[in-house]
Amino acid sequence: MLLGGLADGQVSNNQSLIGKYFFRQVLLETSSGSTVSQTASASGTLTFDGNGNVTINGMQLSGTAAATTLSSQGTYTVSPGGFVTLSNPLLPGATVNARLGAEALAGSSTEAGSNVFDLLIALKGPVNGVTNRAMSGPYWVSSLEFPNGGTADIRNTNFTLTANGNGGFAETTVTGQAYNLGNTLMTQTVGPMSYLLNTDGSGTMTFPAAAGLDITTQLIEGVKDIYIATDGSFFIGGSMDAGGHGIIVGIKAFAGGPVNSASNSSLSGFYFAAGISYNTASSTLASMVGSVNPTGQGTVWEEHTRQSSVALFDANPLIPYSLNADGSGTFTGFPGHIDLASNSQVFSISDVDVASSTSYGLYLGDSVLAQSGQAPFLHPLGIFNAASYAPPGYPVSPGEFVALFGQGLSPGLIQAGGIPFPFALGQTSLTVNGIPAPVYVVSPAQINAVVPYEVTGTTATFVATVSGTATNSVTVPLAPTAPGVFSVNANGLGNGAITHADYTVVSQSSPATPGEVVAVYLTGLGAVSPAVQDGTAAPGNPPAMVVARVTASVGGVPVSNIEFNGLSPGSSSLYQFNIQIPPSVASGAQTLQIATANGSTSMVDVWVGQ
Repeated sequence: MLLGGLADGQVSNNQSLIGKYFFRQVLLETSSGSTVSQTASASGTLTFDGNGNVTINGMQLSGTAAATTLSSQGTYTVSPGGFVTLSNPLLPGATVNARLGAEALAGSSTEAGSNVFDLLIALKGPVNGVTNRAMSGPYWVSSLEFPNGGTADIRNTNFTLTANGNGGFAETTVTGQAYNLGNTLMTQTVGPMSYLLNTDGSGTMTFPAAAGLDITTQLIEGVKDIYIATDGSFFIGGSMDAGGHGIIVGIKAFAGGPVNSASNSSLSGFYFAAGISYNTASSTLASMVGSVNPTGQGTVWEEHTRQSSVALFDANPLIPYSLNADGSGTFTGFPGHIDLASNSQVFSISDVDVASSTSYGLYLGDSVLAQSGQAPFLHPLGIFNAASYAPPGYPVSPGEFVALFGQGLSPGLIQAGGIPFPFALGQTSLTVNGIPAPVYVVSPAQINAVVPYEVTGTTATFVATVSGTATNSVTVPLAPTAPGVFSVNANGLGNGAITHADYTVVSQSSPATPGEVVAVYLTGLGAVSPAVQDGTAAPGNPPAMVVARVTASVGGVPVSNIEFNGLSPGSSSLYQFNIQIPPSVASGAQTLQIATANGSTSMVDVWVGQ
């Protein structure tokens, strides 16, 4: 059910990324905390040979110097599912952690170290024969720029431009905000704005300097090199003028009306995403790469984030959204606009809010590539935390309940008869990094199992064996902890699996009260002491307690009293977290967040009464 729409296609590999792509990248390096020591930007082409080699050509900016030639050779690897490791065009010796989707390649150098923050976006442009008519109709345009480098003059825009197909736009205003202009949402008159497309899909977009304004006082100014997608659904680009660091993204809007209107359901299926942000209030830089699963309750994100002064971590929040008829929309409780392309394949996010904000950011999302294979087959994007069902890319951890999806995984439905869980059900077994895993449910399309506590390293490779035939291997990130809270409806959303002291479920009709201690049931909290054998019942005296430090908040209020944090006695691999509801929490459905040093989850609610 979670992989609908991914039935056709092949497993991604290096041959999935071949040919010439246009790209734009902006990168900031820090010396300590968020103090920026160097800013660089680049535009040009990435030419992939299908065998793991890439040729990088274009122009680059460094600090306030004039543009210089960029030319180098690099390597890349495309793993099943569309996970890409790519030589960093702007930082020799480092790599970009990227994702290959249906329309674009996007990523960030999250693994390059604690002082590197960047965003790279690439698209496969048209073959030839492009004219200005390739850009016509309304576009939502967003930009994130760092004039002259650093963050002192950072600016963020989000506005509409309607292209006439002949190089001009109907509008003469832009909307956004700038740090040096007081973080205030404003509209400026800029015009006439224009564009010019070359036959290969490259081109320029011009934002003339308004009277009395310059690069540090105008929200967006100057000539931007741009590149347009084959179907005209989006474009990317940025300035190559000295000091003109940043990225601009344009998203083709829905026309609106009865024929071509967007709704919340227009955003559907899994998307990959990457972005970069800066908060002027906390002086925090961050860049991320991850994935998104839109649901009826909002967008569920997997955010693999590098943040200044904070270790690399994975967050799994639920972010509600609302789309207008033209595909633009806002997030509930979070700053920013989302703009979905009229083909529903690509979206951008700008942190420009409906009111003034201290958050500045730009993100691109792209539909994942379809994956398929011969049964028995494990889906490369089909390994999930069995509690939260966090989107692909969220790590697994030792001792965690996982759900694996695929084809031909068992002749029928078979469930374990009890504890201890067996290492095979029927003719189906599973290994993780070569270690047998306890299995408690198998069916033709799904395996539910437990990651062995003995699994170590930074990745976990899953292989199932069905009637003597091994499936393809699927490798996912591995972390010491990767929390996920079970929900009442078993999809990781809504009412959390939380009980009162009498074991009745906390719900709207039976809410918890401030000061009450409730039990939260979850998975992904990692190692316990004393150690417990895989798949066996947890002891009660003494109980197996979680080794990692775990924190919680309810409705944004930190939990100060944690009474128990370990395996639920008598169960197998089920973690129990007894917390006291903070006395100051408001009534109603409040978001429960569970966090460790490696990541956090905030997808379920706990009902609180007075």
